[in-house]
Amino acid sequence: MEVPTREYLFGSIFLLANRLQTLGDGYLEEVTLKQWLLLIMIHVMDRDQPSVTEVADFMGGTRQNVRKMLEVLEGKSFVTLSANSLDRRTLSVALTPKTEQLFVRFQAKGDAFLDRLFDGIPPEDLEATRRTVEALFENMERMGEEHV
Repeated sequence: MEVPTREYLFGSIFLLANRLQTLGDGYLEEVTLKQWLLLIMIHVMDRDQPSVTEVADFMGGTRQNVRKMLEVLEGKSFVTLSANSLDRRTLSVALTPKTEQLFVRFQAKGDAFLDRLFDGIPPEDLEATRRTVEALFENMERMGEEHV
């Protein structure tokens, strides 16, 4: 049975995410792939101690799910969670030196993982995929705004 392209891609996004998570969880030793992504996202936010809400918004996740992951990472000493000095109701997140060490230790391993994952895919195909994914994000943003 031939599956139409849009339906194939829709289902494949979920399957790809699940398979990538399983593969990545076996690749990293101290953190899960989702935890690793969360640490990277906080790092690229380039903000001094963003709030949990800001991190959740940046990642596109719920505050509750991100907070649970952050609490696990705090237990592993990769982040610190503290009351914001300007607003005690706001919880701020800071990466620890242990996270920076993790980034340095796994840089080469992460590069090798991406090299193997994207092996054999021409750069022009990667760029086309990037444009498609960016368009999907834009469409989802508009769809989300319509339901608010």
